[in-house]
Amino acid sequence: MTTPADRLVHRGRRGVTLIELIMAITVLGIVGGLLTNVLIKQQRFNRALTETADSRSRMRDIATILPTDLRGASSIGRDILTIGLTSMQFRSSIGSSVLCQLAGGAVIELPPTTLASGQVLTAWINPPQPGDVVFIYDDGAGRGNADDSWAQFTIIDTTSAVNAAWCPSGGVDPFTQAADNGQRRYRITLNAVPNPLTIKVGAPIRFAREVRYSLFSASDANWYAPSGAVGVAGACGAREILAGPVRAATADTTTSGLYFLYYRQDGAAITNAADAALIARVGIGLRTSPQSMQQALQKLGGSVAGRDSLRMTVAIRNRI
Repeated sequence: MTTPADRLVHRGRRGVTLIELIMAITVLGIVGGLLTNVLIKQQRFNRALTETADSRSRMRDIATILPTDLRGASSIGRDILTIGLTSMQFRSSIGSSVLCQLAGGAVIELPPTTLASGQVLTAWINPPQPGDVVFIYDDGAGRGNADDSWAQFTIIDTTSAVNAAWCPSGGVDPFTQAADNGQRRYRITLNAVPNPLTIKVGAPIRFAREVRYSLFSASDANWYAPSGAVGVAGACGAREILAGPVRAATADTTTSGLYFLYYRQDGAAITNAADAALIARVGIGLRTSPQSMQQALQKLGGSVAGRDSLRMTVAIRNRI
């Protein structure tokens, strides 16, 4: 039974009014919105830092890969095919071997990459494929090395198999042993028949592949510095992104995302592809453009130049 005292107690209790509830929800909404905004900015900032670190990592990659490809080229041997301010095409060395056997016609055989003796007679960065170039040492008809040269061929087909009859261990000049019979051997079909009178078993072989370094505008509206293998018809194959995003290609070395400068031994500049055989060194410049880093720092109230740059000079080893 409710007493008068109980009724007085009930009348003294107060609930939350509608105005107070609206104010509390409003404050919580403002605080939540501020926290969400901070979290979003932090996520953008972290993403920008990751993209910038990736961009710098790609710059280090191009600083390693491009000089390695270019140093092994022979300017006097016409390995440098085209030159331009924002692009360059040349033959890059991909491996070497020795002539184990002339298998008849335009087919040559190579030793396995792994031998029981521990010697390394066949090695390559990338296995040869059709369209690659092969240079086989030609002794010439005369004595001495006055008439020696590198005979150039193009690969038509490549075959590999565990076949002891290829580069056999019982040959006149065996490069393999019976213990190597279980190793994979290689047959290369060339575009012409090597002269067996001057190209003999044991002749050194060099493998090269045409590559092109140039700027490329991708579908995301950014520019990148890729490399790509060049096929038999001169068409560039799959591109490998080495650095980017970079600044757009321009005709000015102070603004272009990638540029090449070519020099003779005496320091004189070379601009004509007809003089490519005289190139002694190549100057290379790269400028990245991490726009996401700029935007992220601006939203956080900061500023940044928003790009890194790289300059290097590569001397051509085989130029004389």
